[in-house]
Amino acid sequence: MEKYTISKEDLKVTVIICAYTMERFGDTVEAIDSVIAQNLKPHELIVAVDHDKELFQRLKSELPNDMKIVLNEGIRGLSETRNVGIRAASGNLVAFIDDDAISEESWLENLTKPFYDPMVVAVGGRSVPLWLNGKRPYWFPEELDWIIGCTYKGIPLDGNIIRNVPGCNMAFRKTAFDKAGFFRSEIGGLKRTPRGGEEADFCLRIKQKIPKALIIYEENATIHHKVPSWRLNFKYLFQRSYNEGFYKRMVEKLSPTLLQRSLSTEDSYIRYLFFTSIPERLRRFYKKGELQKVGAILACVAATILGYLTGWVKLR
Repeated sequence: MEKYTISKEDLKVTVIICAYTMERFGDTVEAIDSVIAQNLKPHELIVAVDHDKELFQRLKSELPNDMKIVLNEGIRGLSETRNVGIRAASGNLVAFIDDDAISEESWLENLTKPFYDPMVVAVGGRSVPLWLNGKRPYWFPEELDWIIGCTYKGIPLDGNIIRNVPGCNMAFRKTAFDKAGFFRSEIGGLKRTPRGGEEADFCLRIKQKIPKALIIYEENATIHHKVPSWRLNFKYLFQRSYNEGFYKRMVEKLSPTLLQRSLSTEDSYIRYLFFTSIPERLRRFYKKGELQKVGAILACVAATILGYLTGWVKLR
């Protein structure tokens, strides 16, 4: 397999930021500014707005005229808003960053380097928590950082190969959408509702349509993802975990032929939690927060299983 057949000069990267509310206007502008400041300048920057016409008009009036602002007036939600942005993109690579994230200056350069290998179809980067209240809660373990949209301890890796990319920090070849379709509007985030599954579903379809495709984790493609205080409680942890299980079942229902592959990552992660993470924390039981972190992990697993079983019953 010949590598590095694409030069840096050949890459045309469209960066898409999805936004949905005026409440995060300042965050959206900060995310935009961080993309503009990249060492590797994007071919174009698109802000895709989910139904909020006030936000759409304000962005149109305050951002440069050469920046694309598009409005999702179809099915409400993150998945279709992403699709609207993808359809407007003219780059041969399409990268995504959340509207409440800040990218490091080398983010886009590092995120696109793996695409010099022609077999790489998707790349996911690292997301570091940016605690808006100043620090990580003492009870919240790094193993559950996926709940707040960040890279988590124990992420299953086969070298640098992953099953699916994280939604807040990812890039694809534009041709992937021609071959595997778009993000499913049946799943994916809806305003503050913690849902999931759309990235896993899409990456599984990539592997189905392009069996030799590589999906890569690039640790040096780093963003800082803002974590507001309303996400830092057991209610949110339970709801996010429950929905992760429910929408995992929905992904299986939508793509039944991918059932075994779709569960392999979860199996590896669960084994890590029960055979490595929890025993290590129990051995440090005397340290502040260790038992609470074990409790949070167990609550997360229980809620995820409950959501999955509920999905199994409701989605028959």
